[in-house]
Amino acid sequence: MTDNDDKIIADTLSRLQSKREHSRHELLNKLLARGLDASRCLKKVEEYSQSGWQCDERFAESLLRNRLRKGQGELRIRAELKEHQISDEIVSRVVSEQQVDWFELAKQTLHKKFGEKPAENWLEKQKRHRFLQYRGFNYEHIRYAEEQQ
Repeated sequence: MTDNDDKIIADTLSRLQSKREHSRHELLNKLLARGLDASRCLKKVEEYSQSGWQCDERFAESLLRNRLRKGQGELRIRAELKEHQISDEIVSRVVSEQQVDWFELAKQTLHKKFGEKPAENWLEKQKRHRFLQYRGFNYEHIRYAEEQQ
């Protein structure tokens, strides 16, 4: 590896971060997938993180806002952040700062998918329940959304 490799790593990191926020874990995986030296990649990602170019908290906030717009629930969002190896402390802080009404979000998500018409039978009710469960809402949120329809 040469200084040119460091430049390639730095350019790649800059290009990736200019498009959207990335987690440290995600940046490292993308660099390694390009066949770059692991130790140099880890060092550069750490430098980017310490200089403020990359921030796991900013990434978590961005991902949370994006997933809320898509109508996804807390459980699914937390699981996705965990896949990106975001610490539980950051996840909890970001989720609590956003002050999301998960009950209303579940209701809006159900309404957007199925309209105002309530479920006609047990099978339809189960279909709606599974839909919200897949979206990451817990039982209380799902029950509230179903009762409000």
